[in-house]
Amino acid sequence: MNHGIVSEKDDRTSLAYLKSKKVADVNIIHVSRLDVLLSRLVAGDTVYVISVDRFPSVSRFVAFAEAVLHAGVSLRILEQPYLEVGNGKHFRPAVAEYLNTLVFFERSCVQRLFSFFSFNMAGKDYVADCIANVTVGILAKTYSSDGILHRGG
Repeated sequence: MNHGIVSEKDDRTSLAYLKSKKVADVNIIHVSRLDVLLSRLVAGDTVYVISVDRFPSVSRFVAFAEAVLHAGVSLRILEQPYLEVGNGKHFRPAVAEYLNTLVFFERSCVQRLFSFFSFNMAGKDYVADCIANVTVGILAKTYSSDGILHRGG
């Protein structure tokens, strides 16, 4: 069965892409409900998403990708095909190392900001969301279809 992940960043064009992949309306899940999607997945399913920047953080993307691999499901990413997993396809060692580095930066930056500045709960949530948005944006740009321009030096 085919499933799709959407976020606030998606529009009618994104939905048209999911429809072209034969994803039924009931199988299009908002990124905030990934746990619901994971509970529905069975081996052989395919999950489509436009970009990794639809995920709330790199940590959440990595956790979801690992769960997808464990379930025997394929994850297809239109704008970052290099990050696709499933059907025997895993992250290459360099990609896995880069993902782990981004997850580490995501967590350590937030903790450092919390230790240097005092925030109320709303402020802490905002700072964590901003850092997560930046790191997932870096991941999306690094592995975009033209990402080779952004990886080398």
